[in-house]
Amino acid sequence: MANFASDAELRELARLASPTFSVGLHLTLNAGPPLSAASAVPSLIDTNGQFYSSSQLWQRYLRGQVRPAEMQVEIGAQLRRLADAGLALTHADSHQHLHQYPLLGPALLRILRALGVRRVRRLTAAGRLDGRGLVLRAFAASSRAALRDFATPGALVSTFSTEAASAAGFRRGVAAAFRRTDTAEFMSHPGLSERPGSPLMRVPEYTFWRSGEARELLRELGGELVSYAVV
Repeated sequence: MANFASDAELRELARLASPTFSVGLHLTLNAGPPLSAASAVPSLIDTNGQFYSSSQLWQRYLRGQVRPAEMQVEIGAQLRRLADAGLALTHADSHQHLHQYPLLGPALLRILRALGVRRVRRLTAAGRLDGRGLVLRAFAASSRAALRDFATPGALVSTFSTEAASAAGFRRGVAAAFRRTDTAEFMSHPGLSERPGSPLMRVPEYTFWRSGEARELLRELGGELVSYAVV
């Protein structure tokens, strides 16, 4: 999230780059402040100079209150901030899957392509039968045509978004993905503390990844870690 990351965090990311560690833009028009001057993106921000929430932004876009040119200005600023930090970006996704919202998503994808992005996350929400999962699956279907111009993983595994991280959850999610596709992305939000009001369980995710179990489980499933650059 280029509008949240500190300079020190970006330098640390640049040092971590490797053949299996790639960095992408987590496009953000729905949380925090813009990188652009407020005067350059007035249709994207509220009276406090903050981005609107996802639902507010979407509704404003549907009513014609968001200027696509301003979205391109801000997305370009976010891409430049990461590139200026020495990060060789391989892909993009978006906060709360904004790039796959009906009508808004295709507009964002056109901007990303115009700015040189060729790989993006593909939301599939496979296996999620809760209310949010059904909504996400509908969003995924609505943006399928707009994704044709991009390289994408064949599935997005989101097991840890609905249950505490565990070896069983990782194995189940990845195995299900591999039955449908050769390349899958595993979405995770590890953290050293929990965020009040968030349904995500960040500390268990951090503990799971630090344990090193994932690499062995992946080998058992016949998979390997790859960079987004080879998608």
